[in-house]
Amino acid sequence: MRYAGCIALFCLSAAYASEPSLHDLVESQVNSNNSAPKAIAVLLQSYPQASQEILAEAFRSYPSQIPQIIQAVVHQQPAMAALAVDQALKLPGVKTAAIVEAAISADPACSDLVVGSAMKDEPDQFHDIISVALSTEPLAVDGIVQSAAKQRPERIDELMSLVKELVPDQLEEAMATIKALFPHREEEEVQVQANNN
Repeated sequence: MRYAGCIALFCLSAAYASEPSLHDLVESQVNSNNSAPKAIAVLLQSYPQASQEILAEAFRSYPSQIPQIIQAVVHQQPAMAALAVDQALKLPGVKTAAIVEAAISADPACSDLVVGSAMKDEPDQFHDIISVALSTEPLAVDGIVQSAAKQRPERIDELMSLVKELVPDQLEEAMATIKALFPHREEEEVQVQANNN
């Protein structure tokens, strides 16, 4: 994959022979589009094999616009949601909640990918990640619950409490999801978890 990325960067550099670096290319595109988020989305569509390098440069060059860049990227290319979130959360000073909200609001169908990626990078922020995800897209509760429960089954109690607190009308669906994922769990136990507050 890294080899493919290097080839893509070589081609990218050849296509812009007048640009001495990836930084200059990104900056040039931003100036042309009058928007960092739009420019990065365009570059990623043109050079998908260099996506990691382009995102890294974009986040370094425009740190204050990381949520907006993620929103634009995920809106145009939902398949890149996990990668964009993962790379952003590896940077110092980035707010997890802002990244999760930006990605999910751009494409609610990616909620499970976003939650999964965020929890891998920030396992101690389980409560905040789930709270923001459910608040941003309540109708994506099934995907959010599935992703969270698979990665952190020991925190199902907390997960169900958050569903009950934030999206109580989706509680029944969440319980059904947990039951399908963990068929050997006692129904009474799931009910108790849902009622815990």
